[in-house]
Amino acid sequence: MFPRYLDPTTDFGFKKLFGEEESKPILKSFLFDLLELPAPIAELTFLPTEQRPRTPQERRGIFDIYCIDENGQRFIVEMQKVRQLHFKDRALYYSTFPIVQQAEKGDWNYQLNPVYCVGILNFTLYRDDRFIHRLQITDVETHEVFSEKLTFVYVELPKFNLTLDQLTTHRDKWLYFIKHATELYEVPEVLNDETLPLAFQIAELAKLTEEDIYYYEGSLKEARDRYAEEQTARILGMEAGREEGRKQGREEGREEGREEGRNEGRALGQREKAIQIAQALIEQQVPVETVLQVTGLTREELQSFLSSTQNE
Repeated sequence: MFPRYLDPTTDFGFKKLFGEEESKPILKSFLFDLLELPAPIAELTFLPTEQRPRTPQERRGIFDIYCIDENGQRFIVEMQKVRQLHFKDRALYYSTFPIVQQAEKGDWNYQLNPVYCVGILNFTLYRDDRFIHRLQITDVETHEVFSEKLTFVYVELPKFNLTLDQLTTHRDKWLYFIKHATELYEVPEVLNDETLPLAFQIAELAKLTEEDIYYYEGSLKEARDRYAEEQTARILGMEAGREEGRKQGREEGREEGREEGRNEGRALGQREKAIQIAQALIEQQVPVETVLQVTGLTREELQSFLSSTQNE
């Protein structure tokens, strides 16, 4: 059976559901519930998603969704399909744009409006079991918040495993919709409240234009390609790790063999030296017990030496 609703985790699906004028009610409700804001958002204005640098030497920033509310609060909202090498550094860099843009010309007292950086992640970022992480600048020792003007909120979808009958908050309902929309064919009763019905309406594939379908299929292909590349890289990395482990094991084995040979050589040299000392002591008619004590030879080793000497 073909899915009825588009995939919100694709680039096209995410922007269609949260980044267009007709979907503003969805975005306002989603941000209010996810961020636990003190009051609902009355108005939202989309800002340019491409942040141009101040000089040609600086890098630009490109957001999935960038908006500002009636109180001046700014929101960066992004869907991240795959992990990036320096993901946290990237997040910090992107957060500087909405901060710097608040600088006023002329006299300015540096007062800032809050900035929220929201990331819906299709991968895990932390090792604990929590699927939502809220981060702010804090004192390392006291954990007191230094400033509430910059907040990072990350949702790790792979950790979100609540079932329909376990959904109690609107936040969890939104996350269930984002993760499981393509698996649904009817709107579950528990999700039929607030602005979620509008989200299902916009997400319905049958209502998309031919142009939207074209871009959505391209977005699906890109998502599948990324997944395939990620899995391939992971498998190749694992295989490379195994081969490196095998090489390291072989090298360690060779080193152990060399070390064992050195140990055997040292032991043989010490035994030969002990036998020479034993021979000199026996020639001086030193008692056997004393010879054993001085040389460290066992009684069997000394007896073997004496037998060989007599045979000669």
